[in-house]
Amino acid sequence: MPLRACAFLIGGWKIRDTKREGELAEAAFEYKALKMGLKVLKPHGDSERYDFVIHNGRKFSRVQVRSTRRMSRPNVYSVATCFKINHGRGAVQQLPYSEKEIDYLAAQIVPEDTWYLVPVAALRGRLALLFYAKGHRNPGPDAKFKEAWDQFVE
Repeated sequence: MPLRACAFLIGGWKIRDTKREGELAEAAFEYKALKMGLKVLKPHGDSERYDFVIHNGRKFSRVQVRSTRRMSRPNVYSVATCFKINHGRGAVQQLPYSEKEIDYLAAQIVPEDTWYLVPVAALRGRLALLFYAKGHRNPGPDAKFKEAWDQFVE
């Protein structure tokens, strides 16, 4: 069952709580990985670029978890594959994840209760990934990573 949106009302406006949405996605990822028999390690604090380390008994993999619940255009979801560096005075730089920071990006498409597990090499410096909705006529360029949990099990 998909997790429901986290939002609250202020003066009649519905405000999204993106931090809470991220926490729910992390909890869903951890639950699914543990259910599959993987060992899940969580770094202390939130200073690392990764949210979890997955251990399958032989290999450790750093995983950044992302989620989305809204389409960026008809039948297409977008998930950021970058992190921000604040240089002060409003100067913010977006940098794509690389092998230095993570091994996998786990993207949850909340309304479809679907995970994409994308190796960092497949990001190829992109700042975002596009995932096509179930009703889309095209499976999408990253469809091979849909529910690809076997990457962690092998």
